[in-house]
Amino acid sequence: MNLALRPSDHVTLALGGGGARGVAHLGAIEGVLEAGITINRIAGISIGSIAGALYAFEPEIHSLQHRTLEFLQSPDFQSHHRRLFGTRPATEDESTGGVFSWYHRLTGYVRGNRLVHQVVSRKSLLSGDVLEDVVAQLLPDADLADAQVPLRVIAVDLLSGRRIVFDHGPLRTLVRASASLPGIFPPVEHEGMLLCDIGVFNSLPVLSARLCAEDFILAVDVSSELKPISHCDTALDVLMRMDEIGEAQFRSHVEQSADLIIRVNVADTEWYDFSRPEEVLAAGLAAARSTLGTSSAVAG
Repeated sequence: MNLALRPSDHVTLALGGGGARGVAHLGAIEGVLEAGITINRIAGISIGSIAGALYAFEPEIHSLQHRTLEFLQSPDFQSHHRRLFGTRPATEDESTGGVFSWYHRLTGYVRGNRLVHQVVSRKSLLSGDVLEDVVAQLLPDADLADAQVPLRVIAVDLLSGRRIVFDHGPLRTLVRASASLPGIFPPVEHEGMLLCDIGVFNSLPVLSARLCAEDFILAVDVSSELKPISHCDTALDVLMRMDEIGEAQFRSHVEQSADLIIRVNVADTEWYDFSRPEEVLAAGLAAARSTLGTSSAVAG
């Protein structure tokens, strides 16, 4: 749907997943507020749950933008980033921005049998200390129900196979669960559930937002478009490609339930590349201004 959005409308923001591209959510929120629109509640998946929690507990957009950029540029976060993804210049086939492409690192390691034992014997390839540090540094030790702006955090329970929409419970634990990329970061245990990021196949929480309220649903999409590839040679290539296709297909389906979508052009930013957060944030602001302003989506 593409309905006219008026400043007087009650708006629920649906903030999607996309890794480092999710910094754009903070720019998009600024653009929404700039248009005079009141954010009534927020639903977030993966990085969208982190951005949503930031604003829900500190609805002062410029202050939280500054604090987030300061953290991403801090020695502690940069150390995490170097340890996980390296810093050597990428080849033309790997990526851009001077960091490893996670895909090429993963396929290279598996082909060399160096990660096979971890893949079949451990819960995750990486420890959860990075996400633990992120939520501890950025978010308060609070309950979801205490947010100044009502917040819903979405994850999947691996044991039951169900999507779970949380509106109360320990903020840091549930946000970390929502952002724990399956297989990469360990799932999070909570109240008999084993939770992780559902964004690998449902990266835009429009349906969850629609279930939570009768508001105007304004979604912010920071995912990249599905790009054609020139080859798909191995079983791992096929499996990873099918994951990408499945996510793109499902996203195109759920988008129809949104009243309006802010699409942020961050296709040139890999999900793990936090090296240019100011640019990504600016892209979110530009997309919101374009969608809510020059497109005449906001009615007077």
